[in-house]
Amino acid sequence: MKNRKNIYILILVLHIYLQLFAQDPHYSQFFASPLTLNPANTGNFNGNLRVATNIRNQLSEFQNAYSTKTISLDAPILQKHLPIDDKLSIGLLLLTDQSGNKLLNDNNVALSLSYSKALDENANHFIAAGFQANYSMYRFDPSKANFEDQLTAGGFSLSSAELILGNAYSKNTADVNAGLLYTAYTKNNNLFYVGASYYHFAKPTVGFTTPAYFTAARANLHGGTYINLSYSATLHASFQYQHQGENNELLLGGALSYYIGKDNGYEIYAGLWSRIKESLIPYVGIEWNHFRAGFSFDVGADNQLAVTKSYQSSEFSLLYILNKDGKGGKIRCPKF
Repeated sequence: MKNRKNIYILILVLHIYLQLFAQDPHYSQFFASPLTLNPANTGNFNGNLRVATNIRNQLSEFQNAYSTKTISLDAPILQKHLPIDDKLSIGLLLLTDQSGNKLLNDNNVALSLSYSKALDENANHFIAAGFQANYSMYRFDPSKANFEDQLTAGGFSLSSAELILGNAYSKNTADVNAGLLYTAYTKNNNLFYVGASYYHFAKPTVGFTTPAYFTAARANLHGGTYINLSYSATLHASFQYQHQGENNELLLGGALSYYIGKDNGYEIYAGLWSRIKESLIPYVGIEWNHFRAGFSFDVGADNQLAVTKSYQSSEFSLLYILNKDGKGGKIRCPKF
């Protein structure tokens, strides 16, 4: 019975990955994954260097069905050669997405470039444009696969007639993404931002069967704010809307943060986001000494696919910002 269940799981993974036009991996903590959210986020922080890592495990009860990991680095460059309130930045993103207990592997390397332009002399308003070049390496491991036609009344057959087994087990593609970001800073030290990004200009093909499936373009709209409630408390709110192929996704929510201590103190976060009509996402986090760690847990809603109703996903994020001179300059950047 267990083997039968494992086969169904692998069939489910293959069906989702190969038949639904290769939907992009996504994070519940989208606000903590700057270079997967929008190429214009490259360099969008106060400091000299930012490092971000994200780990998402989805449906782990189903033989580690989905696991997504990223690490990114970005930094401003050539500051001495630019207008004082402008910023040119570069970034590097590494992403690996594994499905079906490493049955399918999608490894990505992306380079991004962005330019932020101040729109007023006090840099209370600025706009950023970013571009990202991505190289993907898809891999299929047949040694980890069991197919439906291998299951018989007397046990398992030794081979499968699946067409995928007659093809190459790897595929490499190149792609281009782009985005815009607008940020406004008020007299009351509050900040608002909104951005848009577009992925898969090149419409690369994926899959290991003929005909191959193309990666549907993804349009992304996101925004947020943080509002100072007191000297120690801040309200953070954000949203993300994505459209890819026939799929739409809307996440929205917020968190309260409270600062504890004086110099080198701690800022703690607690909040809730919702993936509308799919899941609730409780979030807790802590910030200290230029680090911010966050943990979230997706709780499935009743109207999800039957196979996922009772199974949840977990996510961990960690950001570090190096600021050698301790000064952020006049440009204010959203931190959430």
